[in-house]
Amino acid sequence: MDKASLLSDAVAYINELKSKIEDLQSELGRDRKKVKIETVDGMDNQSTTTSVEQAAKPSSNSSSGNAGSNGFELDIKIIGNDAMIRVQSENVNHPAARLMDALRNLEFRVHHASMSCVNDLMIQDVVVSFTENGFGLHEQGLKSAILTRLDQ
Repeated sequence: MDKASLLSDAVAYINELKSKIEDLQSELGRDRKKVKIETVDGMDNQSTTTSVEQAAKPSSNSSSGNAGSNGFELDIKIIGNDAMIRVQSENVNHPAARLMDALRNLEFRVHHASMSCVNDLMIQDVVVSFTENGFGLHEQGLKSAILTRLDQ
């Protein structure tokens, strides 16, 4: 091959790479705009996650019913007067009944509830509607109210 054909092939290859770079940059720009839109849409929603390790109660308080330590992980998302609550815990001491009892004590209206058990892990998803009831419309107040009732 002569020098002219090698040079023309190199120029063509460089131009092809430039066009690929431009295509990838435009695709990246579209993805960034999509993420920005999702971020703006998600700013109205409030969410929080917490993990609480409960130690076993002393034997003098036998009414607690804790046989070992229960770890609760709460994930709460609030939209208006509705909340999506996800509770992950060990599948001991009837966690589903305890959560429903806590929600009933807080006078929440349950719209939807589901639970799944995988080995010794229970995952509960609950959608509730509520009024302020003293803890406001904040995740922290809702989270502490639920955890307080789950500890009982």
